Amino acid sequence: MRQLERDELAVQSNFIHNPSNEQVIEFRVKITLAMNPKLLPGLALVLSGSLNCPAAILYPEAPDGGQQVIREAFQGLSRSISRYLGGFQIEDLTIAHPFRDYSVGLTNLASGQLLPPARAGTWRYLLLHGTSAVGAAELMADPTNGTALKFAGLDTTDFSRETQEALQRAEQLPQIKKQDYELRRLDCPAILFVAIWLHGKSDDILIPLPPTWGRWNAYQPYSETELIKLLKPEAEKRLKAGAI
Repeated sequence: MRQLERDELAVQSNFIHNPSNEQVIEFRVKITLAMNPKLLPGLALVLSGSLNCPAAILYPEAPDGGQQVIREAFQGLSRSISRYLGGFQIEDLTIAHPFRDYSVGLTNLASGQLLPPARAGTWRYLLLHGTSAVGAAELMADPTNGTALKFAGLDTTDFSRETQEALQRAEQLPQIKKQDYELRRLDCPAILFVAIWLHGKSDDILIPLPPTWGRWNAYQPYSETELIKLLKPEAEKRLKAGAI
């Protein structure tokens, strides 16, 4: 079977096989949308790799070597992958400074807990062409030492663009002017919830990303307490239906 045919089948089944290290890599198809060309403070930060930006949104210190791991991983993939990255090859893209993914389980949500039990997962690196995000690479840290990074997946959904939109709105919030917030991603797959999580010393701001199916408002900033009131019934409903 030709390499292109193998890639097409992998995309249809939502997985891609990386022949360089025998990994099965999660792969999601993105719908390409036009990007706002404005250079955001948060975007300027990921382009520069700095840990501080004018909007007081901080990016956590990640293990070294992430960009090299991503470039090496792309060498093992067919160049036809570019069609899911706006038509660009990895050498055409800037690999941005990463932030961390966190997940919370249904049982925690159903008991009224959201942020304290959230578990850290992959490191997410936005892939940028100019000032527009076209995807994101996910790297997993070695659980034994937390430093060595391995390629875990390529996200080509609209999440990257939606993250930029959320950051643009976040920089206008009055709270951002008063203290620093660390950028994180929070999700609960069982109820199809994804949000940008801005973690501060005195409070947390959660900005859900679309689609929300009318259950909460996309891009609206919520406190932890406000979101628990919305998420808890959804979690209880899913648990009663037998979801794990």
